[in-house]
Amino acid sequence: MINHLHVHCEYSELDGLSTVKDLVKRAKEIGSSALAITDHGVCGAIPDFITACKEEGIKPIPGCEAYMTKNRHLKSDFHKASKAIFLEKYGIKDKAWKAFRKAVRNNPDNFMLEARELLKDYIMREDLKSMASGSEEELDLFGFGMMEEEKPLVVGFSPDDALEDFRKEFYELIKHDNFHIVLMATNQQGLEDLYEIISDAHISGFYSNPRTDLAFIRDRGLGKHIIATSACLGSYLARFALAGDLAECRSFIQECKDTFHSFYLEKQATRIPEQIRLNEIIDQLALETNTPKIVTTDVHYANKDDRDIHDILVASSMNKCIHDNDRLIYAHEFWMKSEDEIREIINDDEAIENTLRIAELVDVDLPKDPLFPKYIVDENDTAEEQLEKLAWNRLFTYTLKTPIDLEQYSQQLQYELSVINPLGFADYFLIVSDYINWAKENGFEVGPGRGSAAGSLVAFVIGITTIDPIKWDLMFERFLNPERAGYPDIDVDFSYEGARAVQEYMKQKYGDLNVAQIGTYGTLAGRSVIRAVGKALGYSAQDQDRFAKSIPETPGITLDKYINKNGKEVDGAYQISPETRMYADRYPEWWQAAKALEGHVRSAGVHAGGIVLSPKPLTNTVPLRLDKEGLTTTQYDMEWIEKFLVKFDILKLSTLDLIKKTKQNAGIMDLDLNTIDFNDPKIYEEIYNKLNLSGIFQCESDLFRGIIKDMEPSNVEDISVIVALGRPGPLDLIPSYIRRKKGQERVTYPFDSLEPVLGKTYGIWVYQEQIMKASMILGGFTTGQSDILRKAISKKNHALMEEWINYMIYGSAEKDAELIAKGKEPLNIPGAISLGYDEATLLKIKEDWIKFGDYCFNYAHSACYAVLSVMTAYLKAYYPTEFMAALMTISEGKLKDGVPRNVAYMKECEEMGISILPPDINYSNDSWTPINAQEGEEGLGKILYGLASIAGVSSKDLDVITECRPFKEFDDFLLANRTMKLNKTKTSNLIKSGSFDTISDNRNLLLRRYFEYRGEEFEHMPSKTTKKDIIAYEREMLGTNVSIRSRWDSIEDGRENITFTGYIIESKPFTAKSSGKVTGKAKIETAEDELSLVIFNKIWSKNADDFIIGRKIKVVGKRSGSDLIVDKITYMDHAEQSEEEIMNQFQVEFS
Repeated sequence: MINHLHVHCEYSELDGLSTVKDLVKRAKEIGSSALAITDHGVCGAIPDFITACKEEGIKPIPGCEAYMTKNRHLKSDFHKASKAIFLEKYGIKDKAWKAFRKAVRNNPDNFMLEARELLKDYIMREDLKSMASGSEEELDLFGFGMMEEEKPLVVGFSPDDALEDFRKEFYELIKHDNFHIVLMATNQQGLEDLYEIISDAHISGFYSNPRTDLAFIRDRGLGKHIIATSACLGSYLARFALAGDLAECRSFIQECKDTFHSFYLEKQATRIPEQIRLNEIIDQLALETNTPKIVTTDVHYANKDDRDIHDILVASSMNKCIHDNDRLIYAHEFWMKSEDEIREIINDDEAIENTLRIAELVDVDLPKDPLFPKYIVDENDTAEEQLEKLAWNRLFTYTLKTPIDLEQYSQQLQYELSVINPLGFADYFLIVSDYINWAKENGFEVGPGRGSAAGSLVAFVIGITTIDPIKWDLMFERFLNPERAGYPDIDVDFSYEGARAVQEYMKQKYGDLNVAQIGTYGTLAGRSVIRAVGKALGYSAQDQDRFAKSIPETPGITLDKYINKNGKEVDGAYQISPETRMYADRYPEWWQAAKALEGHVRSAGVHAGGIVLSPKPLTNTVPLRLDKEGLTTTQYDMEWIEKFLVKFDILKLSTLDLIKKTKQNAGIMDLDLNTIDFNDPKIYEEIYNKLNLSGIFQCESDLFRGIIKDMEPSNVEDISVIVALGRPGPLDLIPSYIRRKKGQERVTYPFDSLEPVLGKTYGIWVYQEQIMKASMILGGFTTGQSDILRKAISKKNHALMEEWINYMIYGSAEKDAELIAKGKEPLNIPGAISLGYDEATLLKIKEDWIKFGDYCFNYAHSACYAVLSVMTAYLKAYYPTEFMAALMTISEGKLKDGVPRNVAYMKECEEMGISILPPDINYSNDSWTPINAQEGEEGLGKILYGLASIAGVSSKDLDVITECRPFKEFDDFLLANRTMKLNKTKTSNLIKSGSFDTISDNRNLLLRRYFEYRGEEFEHMPSKTTKKDIIAYEREMLGTNVSIRSRWDSIEDGRENITFTGYIIESKPFTAKSSGKVTGKAKIETAEDELSLVIFNKIWSKNADDFIIGRKIKVVGKRSGSDLIVDKITYMDHAEQSEEEIMNQFQVEFS
């Protein structure tokens, strides 16, 4: 028997193939009693690995193949340091240096031979210098570098000495390269120490790879509970052993023994020549230093047959094709070999036996309970006492501003505190309240609430939410069920800048290593795995695109059918899409490889808003890394983080940036939008019912526009219903709801007793809370029992749903007898029938709940989002110019259907009576600037284009421009640019965008002047600026026309019988996916525009041969988005003209 102690799974970026379950399965097959996981520089797989091992009765050995170097803080790896030293000193060409490094690394025996060839020119040059008298003239007479190598050398220089010096320098520098070392935890303390080592490597030692060093591990005492091995051919030991420096090897072995619990020399059972030689040296070193040995196979895939898929994975990870020679190619050696397969290569009893002894030294498991964060409370207070004080004080403050039923509010507050505090949740509430109130006090926008937390009065009074749950008739138990309490989950929306600031605030308050973002892992799935495998196999980009696009874009779709967690077979793309099936059958190798790699971990990411807070450094519980922005992030994903730590959701919502920017534009930063009249008729008349919905939260899509148009909302409750129903599932309920709202259909209730529950939604089940309250009224449920039913329905747990609806109808007497017999508390549900309700009607309710119940929405969430929607509508109704300027500022760069969103917003501004002004070098800010209409002026005002919205121009550029402006003449700008240092592209773009039009409106003349100033050729540039030039410049720089509207821009979408004349500048056929017919796509250039044409098969089939680049045509058609759908084509030139004549005519007319 052998235990594998050097094993990589899919979390080893680039080259790990197998899942931990596949590896554990293989280990069990070959009779192993234990298994290690040692991914490259990360520990993200450890929880899955330990769990999988425990399930199969195999002892888990958590570890990591870490990267080590001499000094992890030295931000210069071997390659860059060597380039700096050797290229400058010896004059070696970069390409030759890279080839030398590769040759020496693969075969150190050739060092002196390769070095002599590499340093040939240097040796010659130094030899010549020794012979020369010192004058340049004499040196030239020898013919630099041409002396024969065997020419006797004179005193003062020795090639052998130079080569030996070079060798010493080279191998001293090599110590700063990145090497591998395997680390394995022996116990819980060892696991924590391993996490600290790897976390520090990512946070403090990252340079090309996350690096640690032995001095750090030793000085911190982090190796006392860790077993280390010398690792693979990429190790420190291997590099110096193969170079023949056994003294350095012995020194390294001793240092490792001084650093770790124990150290083993690692032999690997492969037939790679360098590894065979290294194994022999290891045997020698083990004897000389009395160091134990182990044998491994450096597992990268579980089974021998996985090799080809592994090769595809490695090629794909390097963005290469398997047929490329310049890529990493693994020998067919790295599967999990059986003991017999290993003994065929290395028959070393001691090394094999030691893999079993190491397993005996290890005993590691996952934490059993999560670590709860602690709020920093006032002296002599507990968290519970501080929460009570804060809640009652804030309730008293609320009563001073708002008339309420104090008795009702006091009873509810006391009840909630009696649930929250005994469960140990006071710290959580205080932490969330603290960072929300800090954000508000520091000028960051925070949402009114999100999710079920809005049902808590405690959350409301301490500032977590801003909508009163009693006035809205929300349910605390929807948030926190006292009978089945899980940890609270309070999601909070912040502006983008606010979310980042809150994270930094929490780090400052609780400690850098106590707060981190939650990591995620991206996988190869759907279209992405088809593309990745197709490229690796060498298929064309066109084939990759066609095959990938055949996969339906349904969220969560798989390539082939699978069995879900409920045991149900679910169809995949192969079953759903005939086109996918066609490609899969045509390319079986591609398809099978894609299925094998589907779901494979491909990249590490960051959760949208989840962060964790720990009462002690996170490295005691989870390993950390840095994200692309340098922020601390967990290596565990959400599934495991929630088992070990408490998650806080700090979410980013751009609507809050829109609100803040609008308030800044309008000078109303002190306005508290929670105090507005949410049923103000102007909001509904001017915004919602006129479908003036751009920028209105939750209401911009075509789906919501249709609902709003039909419903004609008149209050915030209507908006809440729209938010709840505006999803594919409950759309069928909308027509009835609208008819009932308008009095066109009778409102009915299953029972009169449900009118208080269903009244505000006209007898239609819209909210989850309605089901909860109905179960309490009809069946006698407690609030906690009603939440159990709600969860069963919303999670589509049909067995649990059936059980609890039946309790509601028939009571729990039978179940209670069973519970009492087991010594458990009975449910004591009387049931609706025993309370006098009609069974037939109850069964109809059951049918409705089973059919529509999972469509019902969280009322607390829809109420919060309705409030936020009305806040945006209020700002747009009362501050339209400021709102639209803010909307275009935050929408910069965002697309909808491939078109910049701001193009549509600018058109809406014109419809609203707001003029858009082109950018102005002297007056524009970085963002879009509102200018309110003066008294007597028509319209609502103007918006000045932002300079930072010009292509290639940034906010930093505006900072330097602002310091130097105003500019009276263009030459003033050119003179100031000596200080501003705006490059050619930025300056040209400013001119083309019209930023200098108030100085000179001839943009081409300014371009000529700028090129002349730079000493560049400018005669090719016309001296006049045409309308066509301006249209082209503004489309290029601004995304659309601002100062001039082309004819195309003035045509509304959907208009028919439009005629344009122009020259064909692009033409290509494509096959329509839906019909399989060939369709034409083309572009024509008119006097003003460049138009995209779509020509369907019926017309294209008759015109394809005549569609020649440069030919003049007239087209008639319908506008559809950014395309003209062509109905008719007329050729404006002579059919008998040759293609050459057509092109000549085109070039003359457009020259």
